[in-house]
Amino acid sequence: MLAQELLRLKMWSTGQQWLIWLLIRPVAILFWTVSHILSWFHGKPPLPPISNPLLLLSATELSHSIRTRKIGCEEVIKAYIARVKEVNPIINAVVQSRFDQALEEARLIDKSLLVNDRTEEELARETPLLGVPVTVKESIPVRGLSNNAGVPNKTRIAEKDGEAVAALKARGAIPLLVSNTPELCLSWETYNPVTGRTNNPYNPLRTSGGSSGGEAALLGSGASVISLGSDIGGSGRIPASFCGVFGHKPSSGYISVQGHMPTSEDPMWTQVFVYAPMARYAEDLPLLFSSCIDDEEKLKELRLDEPVDLSKVKFFYLDRDISKVTSRVHGDVKLAMSKAVTHLETTFKVPVEKIDIDEMKHAAQLSCMLMLRMKPCHTIFQKSDDNLTEWKSVTWQWILWLLGLSRHALHAIIFGSMKWFADTYSDEEIFKMEECKKIIIQKLHGYLGDNGVLLYPTFPDPAHLHMQIYYRQMNAGYLSLFNLVDLPATACPILINSKGLPVGIQVIASRGQDRLTLAVAREMERAFGGWVPPTGTSLLEVKTS
Repeated sequence: MLAQELLRLKMWSTGQQWLIWLLIRPVAILFWTVSHILSWFHGKPPLPPISNPLLLLSATELSHSIRTRKIGCEEVIKAYIARVKEVNPIINAVVQSRFDQALEEARLIDKSLLVNDRTEEELARETPLLGVPVTVKESIPVRGLSNNAGVPNKTRIAEKDGEAVAALKARGAIPLLVSNTPELCLSWETYNPVTGRTNNPYNPLRTSGGSSGGEAALLGSGASVISLGSDIGGSGRIPASFCGVFGHKPSSGYISVQGHMPTSEDPMWTQVFVYAPMARYAEDLPLLFSSCIDDEEKLKELRLDEPVDLSKVKFFYLDRDISKVTSRVHGDVKLAMSKAVTHLETTFKVPVEKIDIDEMKHAAQLSCMLMLRMKPCHTIFQKSDDNLTEWKSVTWQWILWLLGLSRHALHAIIFGSMKWFADTYSDEEIFKMEECKKIIIQKLHGYLGDNGVLLYPTFPDPAHLHMQIYYRQMNAGYLSLFNLVDLPATACPILINSKGLPVGIQVIASRGQDRLTLAVAREMERAFGGWVPPTGTSLLEVKTS
C-alpha cells in the first residue's frame, strides 16, 4: 500500500514539476532581462585591498594574542571598525553599529589583562573569544540595536541580548553591529525597503545571498571574522557559498534561537530553524559554535573537541538532484565537487562513493510545502504582532505592489501567496509528503550512520546577478532539504572561478555529528586555501606584502 501511495506521489510530483517549470519560464525571461539592464546602471567600484595584517588573523589567533597581550584588544576593534567603514559604502551590509560601546569594552579588556591574576589556560577556558569582534544578523537580538528584520515603518529595538548573543559575550566576544537581511528574512537575496540591497564583495553587481547576506558580505570583504546568522532554508549556507566563507547549519536544539525575528509557535519551527555560525576561517567554526551554547550537557553530546580521523570516515557524494524544477548544476560547481572528491580519495586512501537517492528530486517541493504548512511566522500580512493567524488580504498587497504603492519588498508579498497555496494542500497530500520525507531520512542515515559524510552542491550556481533569485528559488531545495530532515551541513569554499567568484560545496552528516562536517571543512580549507580576499590577491600574498 505504501509503495502504491509513493508511486502516486512520484507521478503527481513529476507532473507538478513540469507545471512549475512552465510557470518559471516567463518569470526567468522577465527577471533575466531586468537584472541585466539594472546591472548596467548599478555599478560599484571593487573593494579596496586589505592593508592591516590584523584583519588576516583568525578569531582563534586573535583571542590567543589578546590573552597573551601580544596585541591590544582596542587595536583589533579599531582595525575592524575601520574596515567596516571602508567597505560598507560598496557592500551595504550594516544596519546599525555600536562602535563606541565596542571600543569601550575593548579598553576594559585591555585594562583587566594588566591586573589579571588568571593563567592563560584559565582565560582560554573561560573566555575563548576574549576581545574578538563578532557581527550579528539584525534578526537576532543584540541589546540596544535594531531587531526589525528590515520591516518598513516599524521600529523594533532589542531590549536584551538573545541567549546565543549573551553566551558569546560571556565568552569574551564583542558585538560590533547588526547586519542587513531581506524583509523578515523571507528571501535568498538580501534586500529590504529600509536598508536596501546588500552586494557581493567579489562583484557588487551580484547578490550576497540571503537571508544572512549581510553577515556573509562582511566576512567575505574582511570586515568581520566570525558572525552569527540564521538558517531555515539555507539562509546561512547560500550566502557563505556566494561570498567565499564558511557557514554551518548545526543540528537543531543546540543553540538557543530565543528572540529571533521572525519566529513561529509551531513545534516544527525549532527543528527546521537554527542559528548559523559563520566564519572566514574553518578553524573558528567549532569555537564559535561551542561558544554559542550555554549548556554543558549539550556540549558533551557534540564532542566538538574530539579529534576526527578522516581516514576512518565514510565518504559519499551526489553532484546534482534530478528534479525538473532546479537548474542544471554549473560546471564550476561540478569542478569544485570533483576536486574535493579527488583530494579525499588520494589523501586519505578512502573511496568516495557516488550514491543515488531518487526521492531527493522532490526536495524542493517537500521542504517548501511542509515548512510553509507550519503555523505562520511573522509576515507582512498579520494584522498585529500579537496575533499571527489573522491575516490581511494577500490580493490587496499584490494590487498595491502592481500600482507601485506597496511599502514592502516583492519577496515578502510572494511569501504570502506561497503560504496560501501550501495551505490548500489536502491532508492526504501532506501525508504522502511526510512519508517521502521519512524515506529520505532512512536512506540518508543508512549511508551516513554515525561516521559518514555526504558531499553535495550548496547551490547549482555561483553568485548570480541581483533579482535573479526570483526564478532560481526552487534551487534552494539543495539547502532546505537538510533543514527539513534536521541534518548538520557546512558550506565550504573550494575555488575561485574565471569570473572571480567563489564556488563551494556543502558537507552533511547525521544529526548530532556536526564535528564530522566541521572536520571536513578544515581539511577543505587546508587543501584548497579557504577564503580568498575579494581583491583577487591570494591570502599568502596579502600576508607577506
